[in-house]
Amino acid sequence: MIDQLLKMADGPLQDLLSQSGMSGTESTASAIEDTFGSLLKNKAQSGDLSAIKEMFSGSDTSPQSPVIQNLAGDLSSGLMDRLGISSEQAMSLAKTALPLLMNFFNQRINEAPQANEDIMNSVVKALQGGPGSGGADILGSLLGGGKGGGMDLGGLMNMGKGLFK
Repeated sequence: MIDQLLKMADGPLQDLLSQSGMSGTESTASAIEDTFGSLLKNKAQSGDLSAIKEMFSGSDTSPQSPVIQNLAGDLSSGLMDRLGISSEQAMSLAKTALPLLMNFFNQRINEAPQANEDIMNSVVKALQGGPGSGGADILGSLLGGGKGGGMDLGGLMNMGKGLFK
């Protein structure tokens, strides 16, 4: 589910990378999204929800925020492995991409028909692999792991329209 949500930020992320003079922006953006998604899943499953809470808080995330600083090291390590780049290049990418990704969702969350906290809780439940209802079932079904989701296709479409206008 988080992977699919992150794919929605693909265009802005590619634009940012292109403006930064990066070549191969599509593959680099994909590597950033995949690595960040895995990082968020691991953090949620270990009980560290700070990044997810910040990502769906509805408030702007500063590039100097503690959440960005904490995520940058882990993201850059994953990017070094995935892209075969130096630690300096990976850290630069991480510090460029993280604020964009965090704020991409923060800017849209306030437009959603559900309360910010409900959406964030649904994302957390889905990432942790726990059962849920309503939004958690929707998000779980986006991952392909929703067991017994009570939402029909129309409900899913309405949530999607509200969250990502």
